[in-house]
Amino acid sequence: MLAQAYPGRFVLGIGGGYPQQATATGREFGSPLSKMRDYLDRMDGPTMPPAPDAPYPRIIAANGPKMLALAGELADGALPAGGPPAFTAQARQVLGPDKLLVVGLTMVPDSDPARARQGARERVSAGLAQPWFAAAVARLGFSEQEIAEVSDRLVDTMIAHGDPAAIAAKAGEHLAAGADHVALLPPIGTDFATGVDQAEWLAPALRDLH
Repeated sequence: MLAQAYPGRFVLGIGGGYPQQATATGREFGSPLSKMRDYLDRMDGPTMPPAPDAPYPRIIAANGPKMLALAGELADGALPAGGPPAFTAQARQVLGPDKLLVVGLTMVPDSDPARARQGARERVSAGLAQPWFAAAVARLGFSEQEIAEVSDRLVDTMIAHGDPAAIAAKAGEHLAAGADHVALLPPIGTDFATGVDQAEWLAPALRDLH
């Protein structure tokens, strides 16, 4: 209905979620890959009331090679998040040239470089507590020592942090690696007003990226 009301403006993103979310609702997490395949198959079935005949793209949250491959097979694209430009390049290779690739880029905007990097390190450390994120980082070639120490190279590669020029530069790396769009993700817990202020601060540096 949204696609019918606003042609060309609606994109549906679908994600498999996380084990702790399933546990919180009393469900078994199971295999995200098989569940996503089944969900996409059932989406094309008849609905009641019948869905309007309005096309819209479907993209899958995909942070691993198997989910990316499924996105390339059954969806219109993918939305990986939290990865470095090298992973964006891998995603583009898996998806091919004609699929939509939207990248979620975690950012820590701050005019103080040291404070920004520390905030970024905290984001990476929190991510490494999730098994899927730790596995994804290891697949990208970071050493066990870099992961254990949450090295500067790891932090600087994964997170956009610093002033507007630094944030824009990191977004530009993802675009150069094959992303069609880059969605800047403020730190979890950022209140709405602060997020708006950050967007206004960053906008002049970002508007000429393409």
